[in-house]
Amino acid sequence: MKTTMTLGGIGPRLALICLPYIVLSLSVMYHYPEFLNLVFLDLASVKLFAYFWLFLGSSFWAYSAITFLRGFMKGRLITWGPYAFCRNPIYASVIIFIIPAFALIFHSGILFSVALALYIGFKLSIHGERIVLYKTFGEAYEQYEKSVYELFPVPVFYWKNNSVPGRVLKSS
Repeated sequence: MKTTMTLGGIGPRLALICLPYIVLSLSVMYHYPEFLNLVFLDLASVKLFAYFWLFLGSSFWAYSAITFLRGFMKGRLITWGPYAFCRNPIYASVIIFIIPAFALIFHSGILFSVALALYIGFKLSIHGERIVLYKTFGEAYEQYEKSVYELFPVPVFYWKNNSVPGRVLKSS
């Protein structure tokens, strides 16, 4: 297990876990385009939504990557920008936005399964990164982890009792 922060994070490990499935899936999709073809999604309204979702995901990815690089180079815990919505916005943009958008554009059940495989790989890989962040940032990371969702970019609303739905925050 790694003991220091790295620029790639869990990316290399996630690639090792998921790349064989992704290559196999894309190969099946190319050679057997009718396999898991969700033709009922071949509608103009679905495609329009998919392009919007792709634009949203690509923008979120770019904003997340820029924010990450700026904070990482300074050795800071990044809690602003897209990191105020979820702890892993780069992975969220790919798993929740970009791959599902392509699945809708190509009406492909196989691409939806790739998003699911990446989510499972993410959940299997993220533990080591959390340990490194705990060791590096201590209480600050613990507070941040309690205040922001792991992957789903849901805005955090502070209720009267200073809690997020399903989570309790310490008072500042």
